[in-house]
Amino acid sequence: MKLYHYMDEYFGLQNLANQRIKASTFDRLNDPFELIGIETSDQDIRAALKEMKRRVASKFGILCFSKIWSNPVQWAHYADNHKGLCIELELADKDDARKVDYVSERLESKLIADPNFPQKLLLSKFKHWEYEQEYRLIRELINFDKDNGIFFQPFNSDIKLTKIIIGCQSNITRHSLMKILNEADRNVEIIYARAAFKSFKIVKHKNK
Repeated sequence: MKLYHYMDEYFGLQNLANQRIKASTFDRLNDPFELIGIETSDQDIRAALKEMKRRVASKFGILCFSKIWSNPVQWAHYADNHKGLCIELELADKDDARKVDYVSERLESKLIADPNFPQKLLLSKFKHWEYEQEYRLIRELINFDKDNGIFFQPFNSDIKLTKIIIGCQSNITRHSLMKILNEADRNVEIIYARAAFKSFKIVKHKNK
């Protein structure tokens, strides 16, 4: 399975040089409804979810991917207004990353009794995030590399770098990328992005 990960220029170039991507924890994601996407008018439920989120964040890390690289909003939000990069990664096990389910309403609190409740909560987001077409890979933090308190997933046979896409407003060049890439990654395809002529999509620039 091939999935995509957006990065700004500064950290993107650092991560490519170090052959890795950053893993997040659930308490540092940009959606305040992470792990509390159920109806929480009951005070005891709110307290239980808060404690559960604390425990999950202390033990598990998350890698966030998209099924596509053509959405201009994602480039704006996660690649510094199209000045950064998007990388294509091939996951050896297609079942490693799970597809996010987008919902229009908060889940019912009675779902707490469902044995599948934790997984459902981990993979549910508000419908307005649907444009991201997100996939998530969740692992225990001990399975990630740690550098200055930050967790990273190295490129390896399980998660392999296969393409680098340069944003349509980026000053990054193929030449500058080749200078920082590890020898093992220098055969990776590098392309430039541009705004499409007939749709609101980001597409491959065929003349660069």
